[in-house]
Amino acid sequence: MRRETSKILAAGAAFFLITSLTIAWSRFSGGLALIWPGSAILAALLVVLPTQRWFGAIAFFALLSTIATAFFGFGPRVAAPLAVVNVFEGFAIAALLRHFRPERDWLKSVAGLERMLLSVVLGTCLAAFPGGMLAAWAVAGDVQTHVIEWITGHTLGSLLCFPIAYFLTSGIMHRKVAQGTSSYVVECAIHCVLIAGVSWLAFFESSLALLFLPVAPLMYASFRCGRIATLLGLVIIAGVGATALQMQQGDLSHTQFALANDVQFLQFYLAVLLLLSLPASVALKQHKLVLLELDEKRALEGLVADHSDDALLNLDVNGNVRYHSPSSEELCGSDQLVGASLIEFFDPDDEPLVRRELVLAADNPDVTRTLERAVVREGEVRWLETKLRAVPNPEGPGVTGYAVTIRDVTARKRAELSAVRDAETDALTGLPNRRAFLRHVEPRLERAGEQSMALAIIDLDHFKEVNDTHGHTAGDAALAQVAGVFRQLTGPGRYFARLGGEEFVLVAERISLTGMIELCEELRRTIEDLDLESHHGVRFNVTASVGVARIAEPMTPAEALSTADTPLYEAKKAGRNRVEIAPVTLRERRKLRNFRAA
Repeated sequence: MRRETSKILAAGAAFFLITSLTIAWSRFSGGLALIWPGSAILAALLVVLPTQRWFGAIAFFALLSTIATAFFGFGPRVAAPLAVVNVFEGFAIAALLRHFRPERDWLKSVAGLERMLLSVVLGTCLAAFPGGMLAAWAVAGDVQTHVIEWITGHTLGSLLCFPIAYFLTSGIMHRKVAQGTSSYVVECAIHCVLIAGVSWLAFFESSLALLFLPVAPLMYASFRCGRIATLLGLVIIAGVGATALQMQQGDLSHTQFALANDVQFLQFYLAVLLLLSLPASVALKQHKLVLLELDEKRALEGLVADHSDDALLNLDVNGNVRYHSPSSEELCGSDQLVGASLIEFFDPDDEPLVRRELVLAADNPDVTRTLERAVVREGEVRWLETKLRAVPNPEGPGVTGYAVTIRDVTARKRAELSAVRDAETDALTGLPNRRAFLRHVEPRLERAGEQSMALAIIDLDHFKEVNDTHGHTAGDAALAQVAGVFRQLTGPGRYFARLGGEEFVLVAERISLTGMIELCEELRRTIEDLDLESHHGVRFNVTASVGVARIAEPMTPAEALSTADTPLYEAKKAGRNRVEIAPVTLRERRKLRNFRAA
């Protein structure tokens, strides 16, 4: 709070002093002051103050403006209303600055500088008409003339004074000087002396038209020392020019215009210098910030690349390596990567897939593509996760290359595969469970029209009696031994799973119906021959009923199980411990009859 009050008092003192001098010196026609920096000082103060302090600051400046106008301007009669218009102008400029560019980078970026110019012009125009009317009321004259004088004097004065006023009120000037090295301060001083000397020559030499000369040292100072030197140079040039006008020396004093017009010409001259040098210094500042950010980013990227286990790659438009991090060689298995294709990291059979990902990334530069593939390194299977993103061409369509990261995710992939196996394996028997069966059989059922298959449901007979008589421990042991039979008979194209309880399923591919019957009969006999024993030493046997269905057309897993469930029911109904087949064609029925007769 105390610091803000000090700012208000200091800015108010500068406002009163500068506006009093400009009113006393530049009211050549008895009308409006041709130079008005007061609005810039108020606007610069308001943009750095919290909005809750605006009312007090505006009221204080209105009082100061009233006093200055009463003593040095139009007198007490118009002082108060004119002060209201003056402070409204400063308020309007400040409000527009915050609205158009809340980032407050008016002197840091070209876009911010453009918004500053727009805010000053619009704020001045909003106050020009009421100000012109008050001037016409006070000293007569044409309202339009006073409006034009207001716009030119206030716009040029605000444009020239706002940058330096903002640098002072925001503390940027103080921080810049405090942070600057001694060599920077000395160089700024040298540039200021050079600008002063050249400006003195340009304004006080009347035999030659040399007003263009200050442009050179001012622009050089802008490029060497930035915005501070630019603003100081403009103040020096303005001071030298005003002194020359006051002393009636140099080119400006020998023009055919009145002194008022010479003052306006000086303001236009200074405004042109500002519009030449300030954008250059702002652009240079922005360029330095970008370079600093780029250097920091490169340093961070270099640190990450040197200490990361991931491969970091930069590819050209053809997918060839332009840059790679040290760990890339280990993941690729090659130490000659520059100029090599991204495909070198993968199995040769994956080349079409990798090229497809490059094309898709180029078509969608805002999307990061992810590719996971298994590769063989030193006889071991390793999984690589690749993230791929295209770099858009800033000058037109297309891309300039690709940014790629490759990570070894073998441990994670093994954990995932292990989790999948655990989730799809029956804990008691070690066979695939119902979920695994469904995942296995579904794609095969979709192709059943192209390649027929057979499915059998195996159900252990009266198994509840086994549990009731011998105990669940003996029942679990019996299920485990039955599962061992299934594993013995597992082979190419044969898939066994436990559906639940004492019910199992067999899927066989590339097998005839008679071959399936033979397999199921062998299975049934082997189960029947198992010599089982309870924990009490009591021996017992189990039998199985089997329902077989031939699948010759696409269907869902539920439909396939239902097809085999019907003959299973028939096997149970016919006395159990037997194999039954779902209804088949007449030709197949004859083959089965001959098979059974044999």
